[in-house]
Amino acid sequence: MESKEIENYFKADNAEELLQALKNKESYIIIRGDFKKDFEKNTQLPLTDTEEMSFELGFRGTGRIWSEAFYQLINVFGKGNKQQKKIDSKVRNYNFKELNRNELLLYLKQLDY
Repeated sequence: MESKEIENYFKADNAEELLQALKNKESYIIIRGDFKKDFEKNTQLPLTDTEEMSFELGFRGTGRIWSEAFYQLINVFGKGNKQQKKIDSKVRNYNFKELNRNELLLYLKQLDY
């Protein structure tokens, strides 16, 4: 990736900035610094494309429907930080890629299609 491209990406250094970027459906979000470690520790990262495809094949195409229903049910009745639940819910629309030790790139799944 060129540094000129990365300059235009949204950069999140804390949970509030990340949640705002997710609400705005930013195409590219870079999570950096100490927040990257917190993000990886606290957030339920989405499945990779390969994992998701295997899951769908195993459930004959109905896996996403069932998993979404269970996820929403657990999210409503589960304990935990409301802000983190919102982040977990919205980050499901993103793929991720580690740029380097200190930066993680989130990008909308629909950009892959």
